[in-house]
Amino acid sequence: MSPFIPTEITPPEALSNVPLPEVFNPLWHSLLSHSTGGIVGLVAVRDTEQADKPIVDFRYQFLNEVARRDTRNQQPDSTASIIGALLSDFFPSIRQTTLWTTYLDVISTGQPRRVEQRYQIGKRDIQVVQSVAPTGTDGLLLTYADSSDLQLLTRRLAHQTILLNGVLNSSPNAILVFDAQRDVQQEIIDFQLTLTNRQGLQLTGLSDAQLLGYPLSLLYPLTSDQFDRLRQLVKTGGSLVVEKYVPRCTCWLSISITTLNDGFVATVQDVSADRQMRRQLEQTVQELHQSNQSLEQFAYIASHDLQEPLRKIVSFSDVLRTQFAGDISEAASDIVQRMQQSASRMRDLVSDLLNYARLSGTRMAFQPVDLNQLLEHVVDDLEFMIHDQQAKVVVGELPTVQGDAVLLHQLFQNLVTNALKFHSGMPGTPTPVIQINGSLPDSTSLPQPIQKSENPPQSYALLTVADNGIGFDEKYTDQIFTIFQRLHGRSQYTGTGMGLAICKKVVDIHGGYITATSQEGNGATFHIYLPVT
Repeated sequence: MSPFIPTEITPPEALSNVPLPEVFNPLWHSLLSHSTGGIVGLVAVRDTEQADKPIVDFRYQFLNEVARRDTRNQQPDSTASIIGALLSDFFPSIRQTTLWTTYLDVISTGQPRRVEQRYQIGKRDIQVVQSVAPTGTDGLLLTYADSSDLQLLTRRLAHQTILLNGVLNSSPNAILVFDAQRDVQQEIIDFQLTLTNRQGLQLTGLSDAQLLGYPLSLLYPLTSDQFDRLRQLVKTGGSLVVEKYVPRCTCWLSISITTLNDGFVATVQDVSADRQMRRQLEQTVQELHQSNQSLEQFAYIASHDLQEPLRKIVSFSDVLRTQFAGDISEAASDIVQRMQQSASRMRDLVSDLLNYARLSGTRMAFQPVDLNQLLEHVVDDLEFMIHDQQAKVVVGELPTVQGDAVLLHQLFQNLVTNALKFHSGMPGTPTPVIQINGSLPDSTSLPQPIQKSENPPQSYALLTVADNGIGFDEKYTDQIFTIFQRLHGRSQYTGTGMGLAICKKVVDIHGGYITATSQEGNGATFHIYLPVT
């Protein structure tokens, strides 16, 4: 907007076409030349033939370059060619506008007016703010400026304000902006609230009118240490997060504070439900841990204490069958034999249960384990069983993994034993063949449980143990790794139903994953993923 030109510096002589006094010429010329807005001097043209001598037009007395451009629509007419011309020559419809009424009103009352109006100047659609001041008896001094950019900026600012309020009020958290209050020595003595959202109003319980400018010391009284910490934060910059219990709302609040200019922004979240859920979760985890410890202790004690009675049952049965064989009937001998078989199965079951319980409490530091050497030991340990089955065990090149050699030995011994056990053994069936291979798969091909785990190792080894045995229906894949689960009758295949459960436990301890693929009658393949690094 151009500066307002007081009527006192507009000499009446200018409106009478009398030369300006020399003292006014430099000042007047400077004002006209350097103003960024338009400046126009008009004098009324009256109809003297009518009794009341009404104003019928206005004549240009002077104008600056800005006004000349606007008047001639950027055409190269000089300012001199416009002076003396009628206003209606350039604006034929001026008498039908509110501006005409304003001009007449200023002449009539002698009071200046300020108006805003939209104009079409050439191809430009502009918003003009115009000041109209009386000069002399029938003169007008017009000063105006194009406020289109200002209007656009104002609209954008209003839009941004609406957008900001929408964002603030859509947040589920309370957002409060504080500015520092300083004393004459420029020391921070308090903070006052300058902006908040709807949730901030609800949190404080105050109205909008009460809240703005409200001191922090009254809103949330702080200890001297807390205030010093906050004051130092504003001085140095940065952020902090604190949790605070507020008795007034009986709630826990998480307050995130970030410095902003000479103050800070506080984002406040009610975390009462989260804290309660966290306490419940911690309590549940603790109870589960205690329950697992009790269960493991029970399994260990029960297994251990059952060993001795079972040994005695087997021993006394042997005595009956050997030393008193002639004193008992054939039927009684058969009963003793069945009792021995049941006791042996119970002893194996107790032994496996004891091993499983021991695994649950295993905590150890893993070391590199060469699986090639480990499988050599496994095959040596199972030499008689392999020979008895006339089986063939083919071991490929295997990687080195991180783990415990004893547990991994148990893992592969159980898998090979399982493959030897579940073979039809019928005449004409193929010789049992067990193939053990290893590879280092790409991370994208790892199973989902590993990819979704938190902080997984950088790489895994994939070990496969494949056989040509009886196989199983894949709908039982998850079931076979559960303790005491059997897919076949005891009369067909011996075992306790603990072997694969122990395998899974060992793999879990190593942070790995085990699964199986199979078809009934076409063998089974176990896939074991173990961390390499």
